[in-house]
Amino acid sequence: MSHDAMNPHLQSSADPSRSSEEIREDFLQFFRAKGHEVVPSASLVPDGDGTLLFTNAGMNQFKDVFLGSGQRPYSRAVDTQKCLRVSGKHNDLEEVGHDTYHHTFFEMLGNWSFGDYFKAEAIRWAWELLVERWGLSPERLYATVHEGDDDFGLSADAEAYDLWCSETPLPEERVLYEPSKENFWMMGDTGPCGPCSELHVDLRPPEARQETPGRELVNADHPQVMELWNLVFIQYNAQPDGSLEPLDDQHVDTGMGFERMVAVLQGEESTYDTDLFAPLLQAMADLSPREEIRGYDDLHIEDDDERERVRIALRVVADHIRAIAFAISDGVMPSNEGRGYVIRRILRRAVRYGYQTLELDEPFLHRLVDPLIEKMGGQFDGLVEQQEFIEQAIRSEEESFLETLGTGIEFFERVVPHVTSFQNTDGEGTDHLLGELREDPRAMDLLEKAYVDTDDENDILRGFARTARSGTLPGQIAFLLHDTYGFPVDLTRLMARERGLDVDMEGYETLMDRQQERARAASDFAVDQSNVHAWQPVSEGKASVFVGYDQEAVPDAEVRAVRVVESDDAQQYEVELSRTPFYAEAGGQVGDTGTLRFGDEQVRVLDTQRASERIAHTVDALPEHLDGPVEAVVDAERRNHIRAHHTATHLMHAVLRETLGDHVQQKGSLVAPDRLRFDFSHFDAVEEDTLRHIERRVNTAIQQNISKQEARDMPIDEALDRGATALFDEQYGDRVRVITFDPDFSMELCGGTHVDATGEIGLFRFVSEGSVASGVRRVEAVAGAAALEHVASELDTLSRARRQFRSLHTSLPEAIAEVQEERDRLEKEVDQLRRGQLSDQLETFIAENATAVDQVTVVTGRLDRASMDDLQELGQQFRDKLGEGTVGVLGSVGEDGEKAYVVATVADDLLDEGEVRAGDLVGTLGDRLGGGGGGRPSLASAGGRDPEALDSVLDDVPALVRDRLE
Repeated sequence: MSHDAMNPHLQSSADPSRSSEEIREDFLQFFRAKGHEVVPSASLVPDGDGTLLFTNAGMNQFKDVFLGSGQRPYSRAVDTQKCLRVSGKHNDLEEVGHDTYHHTFFEMLGNWSFGDYFKAEAIRWAWELLVERWGLSPERLYATVHEGDDDFGLSADAEAYDLWCSETPLPEERVLYEPSKENFWMMGDTGPCGPCSELHVDLRPPEARQETPGRELVNADHPQVMELWNLVFIQYNAQPDGSLEPLDDQHVDTGMGFERMVAVLQGEESTYDTDLFAPLLQAMADLSPREEIRGYDDLHIEDDDERERVRIALRVVADHIRAIAFAISDGVMPSNEGRGYVIRRILRRAVRYGYQTLELDEPFLHRLVDPLIEKMGGQFDGLVEQQEFIEQAIRSEEESFLETLGTGIEFFERVVPHVTSFQNTDGEGTDHLLGELREDPRAMDLLEKAYVDTDDENDILRGFARTARSGTLPGQIAFLLHDTYGFPVDLTRLMARERGLDVDMEGYETLMDRQQERARAASDFAVDQSNVHAWQPVSEGKASVFVGYDQEAVPDAEVRAVRVVESDDAQQYEVELSRTPFYAEAGGQVGDTGTLRFGDEQVRVLDTQRASERIAHTVDALPEHLDGPVEAVVDAERRNHIRAHHTATHLMHAVLRETLGDHVQQKGSLVAPDRLRFDFSHFDAVEEDTLRHIERRVNTAIQQNISKQEARDMPIDEALDRGATALFDEQYGDRVRVITFDPDFSMELCGGTHVDATGEIGLFRFVSEGSVASGVRRVEAVAGAAALEHVASELDTLSRARRQFRSLHTSLPEAIAEVQEERDRLEKEVDQLRRGQLSDQLETFIAENATAVDQVTVVTGRLDRASMDDLQELGQQFRDKLGEGTVGVLGSVGEDGEKAYVVATVADDLLDEGEVRAGDLVGTLGDRLGGGGGGRPSLASAGGRDPEALDSVLDDVPALVRDRLE
């Protein structure tokens, strides 16, 4: 039972004991019985659709069918589709959790017809499921149909209207005509589209329904009069001029919000009150150290605002962990760009709510993966198979963010009260408030870091006050929180909104644009299209037909088009041929090189690339005549090296998954003639012993001389059913090429070139392993001739190393170990001498740098190249040497010259009087050095990033002690 209690006015069939699993399965089996194929959910990463960040509707995986470019072996389908909506009209991330119906991740139940049944069946079955099977009250249901559109030249969808009245007992007064905004669906400005028909339910109590008919509230954003199911009838193709052409085939595309349907059938007004979220909400309550939080509906909190604040936090976390876990299971790792940045924003928002409201200052999100899988793993196998990896990925991201979250929030909380104090003030009170701000050293430190374009303190204060008077947090502060402390700006805006403040987004965007311009200027990968001229046709006919799988030379190709490509160094050209053996760079494999022979003239092919649908051969010169036959010859030796590396990549990928786990997914690759590079999802470094095992396993496969099996035109569904590995970020068509080296070992969708049998590779050898991003490892390796050269080089290095040791009485490893031991011993001796020299300077400081402050002796000193560890050890010696009635401060600049350190000591008798504390003293000193610190009252240390201030800080110590004594 929810905290609002189950709504007694919902349909009579409301049954809280009916689980979400049963509802989902009931939907799928209902349509299976109607001849539909139950298909798995597509990935949250749209396959081959660059227009979408995430899959946001059930139709995404069938888009090619509607466009006429793809087919399926079935004409009817039913599924539950994972969806993610995080921006735009569909959802606003900042609202998730603050209301009780927005979500980031959700399921979309849908049934589909591809040129099979149409409106009559879709309408009849919708009514049958909702009313006759699930028992929704017919008196509460409304249907909407398209009212027509003069701009489209469409009349009202009378066919759908009549079907609702003839195929169901729905009376005419509850079938409503609605405009295109509500009841005409379009994929985009062009392409498949059609009218739609929606089913809405009125969940209000009888008295409210009697006072205001539900038909007046349909599509009026009333929380209790909501859409349940949208039936889309795809029957037109939108043209660029805005006209609609009838499609040859008519399709049905329906979508039902699963979470909303579960709430209705379980008799709840909020999706968060259903069994879909109950385990997550309870797990969060159990994790929170706040004793008064015992459950989502068991909060022992008297203050209404605080109680709602806790519920908001619980809802945010419960929603967000679903989006995070499902995204990671589909290969989206938190990062600073694209899809990964969206997931990072969602994760950090969840962590912030847990940290601030639920008082969780340790990683906690990863601990919610288990209850999530218990609830949803039965439907989505990817969660179960990758549970350990998902938990690792989330924990790693949590730990990274928590390192800076506390500091970032502390700085935010430091400056916000000053924004609030300036809000709505006139000029008369400004000077006083500016004085208070000047006296807040931590706030001033933040402002100085944020206003990087302003050197003058008065200008900084005036700029801050000018923005703050309107109740707005300066954009400079928002940017600093983003750039230094990892706060996405929407998180800063949310925190500001909770205080009744706005954020200066214009100022923030200006700084972001400037940073991006700097990044672009520093990048070596910017592409300038201004130097690429238009293609010039040479002959007509088919073009860019690739025959390179079977041929390394074509004797009689024709030039179809050429274009000029200018650069600072030289002018080059691109040539398109009718047929070509040259492989254009794709899938990580570099493009082929070779020659083009025009009669007696020969030009070098420097590279081969894709230019949209063309295969472009880059050459450094053009022949005098282009209209004759062309002999195109690939550099066969270079290609053989590439083939060896590409096949080795497949073998290595298979062994990586076999050894490390199925969570391993390719994140990037390079296949070149001299090496291969492979990025893959994995959190831990691959140990040397494991690398050697993988290397041996790959070489075993090479020695077995496994023959290549190639299928060039296999339906993609068949390939995937056979177990072929597909890369989540690659684009595939309906028919694919499958490369297999033993079906039980390596089977991948791939368009590259490969050896005919693994024995042609010869040898495989790892060169390096390391990290390139959080959760992404990189290995580099060599194969074939490159591997033999690598081994020869290693042996040569080993031989030269042996020659460095004149004695051969011990083995090389033992000799090296002896040298290392001797080096370690000498380093210890040098360190002892250095520390002794530093210690000797303490007596000099006591003799020469003592200052009397009232009845206290203050002694300071600066040491060169002393680390923080050195200072802390010397500080204790200093304190022992100084004795009673003394305060000592030692300072040093680190060896890198970028940081300054201080340590302060206070004698026991002064501690008894309580006037001076070492921890308080280094707090001030650390601020002055651009950092902070702390410690015991008797001995404390601090560090900062302003080493140039160290001398003045040490000079001011007697004055600081005097202030505390007074």
